[in-house]
Amino acid sequence: MQQDEFDVIRSGVKAASPIGRSLVNEALHRLQWNESPEDFPADLKEEVLQRLAVLPWSRYPVGGRPWLLIDALAAHFKLAPEQVVVSEGSADLIKAIMAATLRPGDVVVMPAPTFLLYRQNARLHEAALVEIPLTAENGYALPVTELAAAAQESQARLVVLCAPNNPTGTVYAESDLRRLAQATPGLLVIDEAYAEFCDQDLTGLLELGNVILLRTFSKFYAMAGVRVGYALTSPALAAELQKVITVFPLSTFSEVAALVALKHRDRFLAIRDRVVDERERLAAALAALPGVRIFPSGANFVLVQLSRPKAELLHHLHHQHRLLISDMAAYPELVNCVRISVGAPVQNDRVIQGFSETLQATALAPSTI
Repeated sequence: MQQDEFDVIRSGVKAASPIGRSLVNEALHRLQWNESPEDFPADLKEEVLQRLAVLPWSRYPVGGRPWLLIDALAAHFKLAPEQVVVSEGSADLIKAIMAATLRPGDVVVMPAPTFLLYRQNARLHEAALVEIPLTAENGYALPVTELAAAAQESQARLVVLCAPNNPTGTVYAESDLRRLAQATPGLLVIDEAYAEFCDQDLTGLLELGNVILLRTFSKFYAMAGVRVGYALTSPALAAELQKVITVFPLSTFSEVAALVALKHRDRFLAIRDRVVDERERLAAALAALPGVRIFPSGANFVLVQLSRPKAELLHHLHHQHRLLISDMAAYPELVNCVRISVGAPVQNDRVIQGFSETLQATALAPSTI
């Protein structure tokens, strides 16, 4: 590519890291991406396939937007259909929101650590980031006063956060989020990817008019590979977001699968309950080990802080127990932490055994931290 052609690319895009080619080893136990430990039920897959069998695959979806799913979600949340925007995963909605709102130099305020995609997408749009640190000392509680002050001082166009927070799992009180929304001069975007795991319903915040709630079918509905996400907001904001969502944002398959999932929500509540039970069992077992701190989680993962270097632990889990967990090295605030997605009981047993083997063996060794 000639230099003059390369110069047409925005500086925020050129500054981003290149996308490498990588595949996850399917022979490993994958506990690093917060996926559901149980697959979409086989009989519901069959229902999806039966519905697809009678639909014409040669035709585009019947609407430019997945209106049947939008109506179903609106009915589920007792909102107007005009308050729902659907796209292929909440990651796509993050991009859409920033595309609709940010100009170069605009300010985005967020707590740190939080979901890395917010930082990455803000930089792609050449926005200025103001990150307010969360601290382990107070359990990664939400610094409402500091976030509000930063938003007001910078006249931030966006304040973004996750509730529960990813990667810490921290649950934030609705009253704190309401206070932050009321103090925010721009929009407050709340990513609720894990809301079902703590039974938190924040739709009451939508009455404020400047709140966008993001949700996904990936976690609770065991549909990470299907790619369905949605935003709940005011009718006015939803109308603007619809303009930046791509035409036909969902395939026919994705919409049908989501409709079947919503129809059988009780089946997924049962899966959720098993995940929560396993989360508490895993957290309690790890907390009993030397040199381990577990933070309370309202999600389908646990954050673990270690008092010793983690390289030996990660190597042991990978090579002796075939386990993949998340090294939090990408977060400066979490350099001594790992995050573990809650797996099936047998996988969680492997995690407990692997941690125990490594940490018990080194409990008496001199610390290097």
